[in-house]
Amino acid sequence: MECRGPLATSGWLSLLLLLLPPPGHQGRAPRHGLSTQRVQDPPAVHLSNGSGQGPITIMTFDFTKIRKSSSSFELRTWDPEGVIFYGDTNPKDDWFVLGLRDGRSEIQLHNQMAQLTVGAGPRLDDGRWHQVEVKILEDSLVLNVDGEEVLRLRQVSGPLASKPQPIVRIAVGGLLFPVSSLHLPLVPALDGCLRRGNWLDPQAQTSGSAPTSSLRSCTVQSQPGTFFPPGTRAEFNLQDIPQPHAEPWAFSLDLGLQLAAGSGPLLALGTPENPSQLSLHLQDQERLPPPFAW
Repeated sequence: MECRGPLATSGWLSLLLLLLPPPGHQGRAPRHGLSTQRVQDPPAVHLSNGSGQGPITIMTFDFTKIRKSSSSFELRTWDPEGVIFYGDTNPKDDWFVLGLRDGRSEIQLHNQMAQLTVGAGPRLDDGRWHQVEVKILEDSLVLNVDGEEVLRLRQVSGPLASKPQPIVRIAVGGLLFPVSSLHLPLVPALDGCLRRGNWLDPQAQTSGSAPTSSLRSCTVQSQPGTFFPPGTRAEFNLQDIPQPHAEPWAFSLDLGLQLAAGSGPLLALGTPENPSQLSLHLQDQERLPPPFAW
C-alpha cells in the first residue's frame, strides 16, 4: 500500500491499528512449558465468538451424579482481560467466574457462604499455553496454574448435596448474566484459545451447546505482534524519518492479517488535525466479498 502527497508535510503521522478480532499482550514467561498440540487432540477453539458477545459453549450437569468436582484446560492468549468461564446453579444466589484482569487469573464468587473477588498467580497473557485447573476440595476452592497451586480459598463452598438446585451450568468464554451483576465488572470478551478442556464429570453432563455458528479454531502458531487492543495508536514524527530528495515523497506499509468473520475498522492513517485521511475496513466475508473496502 502506498500513499503520496500532503502527509509528507505533516509534523506527525498517526497509525491507528484496530485488529479484528483482537488476541492480548505480552507478559512474563511461564515457569512450565507445555507441549504443542497433539495429533489426536481436537483443535483449540477461540474463546470469543464472531460478535464478541456471549459464551461459545454452554454445558449443563446434574449435581446429583457428579463424582469429580474439578475442571481443567489449557489456555493461550495475548489479551489481558476477559472471561474464561462462568458457572452457576442460580445466577442470583450461586455463581462463579474465572477470568483475567491485567493478565492474571481472577476469581469472582457469590454464594451463601462467600461473596468475593480475588486475583492470583502469574501473568497468563504471554501467548504461551498454560494449564489451568479449578477444583473444590471439601469447603475449599483451589486454583492451579502450570501444576502449581496459586490460590486456595477456604470456607467458600458446601457439600454438593446441599445445593438447592441440582443443575449446574458452565459457560465457556462468556457470562450468563449482565456484566453489571459481577462484583467487579470487566470486559467479558477474551481473545484467546482453549484446548484439552475437561469440565466437571462427563458422566453427569446432561447437555452441551455451541450457541453461535461462528465458533472457530485457533491457529497453531502465535507470536508477539499478533494482537493489538482496540484503539491502539502509534505516532511517528516525520522529521525523524529520512526524507527522500526526489519528489513526490512516498511511503509504504505492509500489514499481515489472519482473516476472521465479522466487519469493522482495520486501520486508519491520519494526522492529529485530520485523524482519518485514509481508512481501511474489513467487510463480512460471507456477505460482501471482496474483503476490503476503501
